[in-house]
Amino acid sequence: MLIPDPLRPYVGLIRVGLWVAAVGAVLLMGARLGSDYRAKKDQAQIAAAEKQRDQAQATADENLRAANACGQLLQEVNRQTQLAIDEAARQQQAAKEAARLAETAAAQSQRRATQAEQALQAAKTQPGCRQQLEQNLCDAIPLL
Repeated sequence: MLIPDPLRPYVGLIRVGLWVAAVGAVLLMGARLGSDYRAKKDQAQIAAAEKQRDQAQATADENLRAANACGQLLQEVNRQTQLAIDEAARQQQAAKEAARLAETAAAQSQRRATQAEQALQAAKTQPGCRQQLEQNLCDAIPLL
């Protein structure tokens, strides 16, 4: 009589269990590899996004520096323009003052000329002065 092998009826179940364990192990390894792959891919995307952010920040900083430089240049231009406006106003006031002084001098000269003309006319009416006015003077003395 043969002694039956006590494990023989369970060999099929053991095989199925081993296959299930092997498939489960493969699935777990695949999932782990997939998550590692996804993590690497995510890290690469994060690094690329950080690089773009850093580049954008550098560009924004450069634009801000340029804007500040333009603002300072504009302030300098405004300051020079205001100085030119102030100088033009000062020169205009000086020109007005010079014109006023010239008008005053011209009016005074006109009054003197009128007074001299009146004195000459008055001298012509007096016989002694008239006789002296009719005399010829030396040509070397210019008449005024």
